[in-house]
Amino acid sequence: MRFARGLSGLMLAGAALALAACASSKSTPDLAPATPTAPISSAPAAPAAPLPVGTSLSAGDISRALSERKFTYAAPGRKGTVTFFNDGTFEYDEAGKGTGTGIWQASNGKLCEARNPTGFLPKGTPSVCNPITSDGSKLTAGALQLIPL
Repeated sequence: MRFARGLSGLMLAGAALALAACASSKSTPDLAPATPTAPISSAPAAPAAPLPVGTSLSAGDISRALSERKFTYAAPGRKGTVTFFNDGTFEYDEAGKGTGTGIWQASNGKLCEARNPTGFLPKGTPSVCNPITSDGSKLTAGALQLIPL
């Protein structure tokens, strides 16, 4: 029995030495994350084109002023933010109500918009076209004021 305990102790000590040797071995590659040699940066976003100025804007002027751009908006009983996309869609977030989507189209001197149904606007809105003007700092389409962000 005494021999068995001595043998167990010896085996335990041998196993501990083997583990210690493995832990200090450099036979496996270092798995530390690589450090980039140069900082990763994204290309700076092109500055937004200035808003056109005028009371009779072409469809091209309107499209360039709105496309891929975010605005704050205000109209009687409504305010929020809206982003117009090149594909003729927009997304908006109306204060106190929620978010929604819709479609837009530029026509000579007019902005046409229709909102899709939402929880707070269950039927959506039909397409409405309003004359659009710009003073260079904001666009005005009917009662709607659009100020670039």
